[in-house]
Amino acid sequence: MSVLIRLAEDRDIPEMATLRAQVWETAAFWVERIGLYLRGEHSPQLALRERVAFVAVDAGRIVGFVAGHRTHRHACDGELQWINVDEKLRKRGIAGMLMAAVASWFVQQQALRICVNVAPENAAAREFYAKYGALQLNDHWMIWEDVRVVSSFVEKKLQKKPRLHVPEST
Repeated sequence: MSVLIRLAEDRDIPEMATLRAQVWETAAFWVERIGLYLRGEHSPQLALRERVAFVAVDAGRIVGFVAGHRTHRHACDGELQWINVDEKLRKRGIAGMLMAAVASWFVQQQALRICVNVAPENAAAREFYAKYGALQLNDHWMIWEDVRVVSSFVEKKLQKKPRLHVPEST
């Protein structure tokens, strides 16, 4: 497996939607929702215009993606909107590579305090975010007080997997 991380493009939305649908709703629902989000036509509360999505590609197939945006919610600078990896390919470092990409984008945007909404019962997500330095803000939110900590966690994880390439966004 040789995973490449790149900026998402409009043509990626159907595959991104299929990944989201593994967790909740249908691919058709997510095609519309992700498209509206990426075009800035649908925004979470207090979201700002700046947003990004990265995809993880293996052998020409999208196997994961992450999206985030600038915000003022919870006095944060940014919000991690979604992160999904194909259920059959989890625990292989792909999510960590995606976290590194979105964390790098947030740093480029000078957005350091980042929050993420996570259901109280979603122990796997809470454990994942905590592994990359997030702390509990309240029952439904976790936070990175300084998202630059993500890179130190990712570097440790990826020492054996140097294939990470994070392009600079515009």
